Amino acid sequence: MDRTLKGTIAVVISAFILFVAVYGSYMPMRKAQMFIGTLQSFQAQPPTSLQDLENRISVSLDYPSPIGQEELVRNTANSVLSLIQRGTDATTTAALINFLDGYYDPIIAQGRGMSFGQDVYLEGAVNEIAFVRTGDPSYLGKSLQYYRQGNALGPNRPQPLYGLFDVYRTIGDVTDTQATAQKILTNWPMDQSIPGALAQFLATVKAVKK
Repeated sequence: MDRTLKGTIAVVISAFILFVAVYGSYMPMRKAQMFIGTLQSFQAQPPTSLQDLENRISVSLDYPSPIGQEELVRNTANSVLSLIQRGTDATTTAALINFLDGYYDPIIAQGRGMSFGQDVYLEGAVNEIAFVRTGDPSYLGKSLQYYRQGNALGPNRPQPLYGLFDVYRTIGDVTDTQATAQKILTNWPMDQSIPGALAQFLATVKAVKK
């Protein structure tokens, strides 16, 4: 083989190996390190405002990497869910949801991923809690949409089913509440909380109709 050709092949192979090392290993690792560092910094210096929190988290989320984004956004969603559960006003809740959706929407739009079912469930849970905190029905509608999508992806996964059970009761959907309760009990017959919750819901609906 011609020496020039051998040299060219060697350069191409070296470049490919470097490309894989940078994009497949270094950048994902660096992205994760930045995210962990940001979370650790919150302990030493808690965010002074919502904008401060968003600015600091965005550094790692915006860092380019071919892999790792979905996992970090999922971790961010868990953090947002925790913040809303602790109690936030309507304005702060809306801002947190908007911030999260800016990163989650592209992932949801892809319709696939290593833990896509968990991504969809988390969006449902975040929006459900947002409805509880704000009373804004648009959040409840989004929650129902995500839970249904999660249930379609995994019909026997407990998280979307329990989420649907909560939302159907909230909107007063007797038929779907009963059907979902039955499916939960078929899969997990030892769950004693469902019969009681269903009975209470049906009693409330009956009382309202009187």
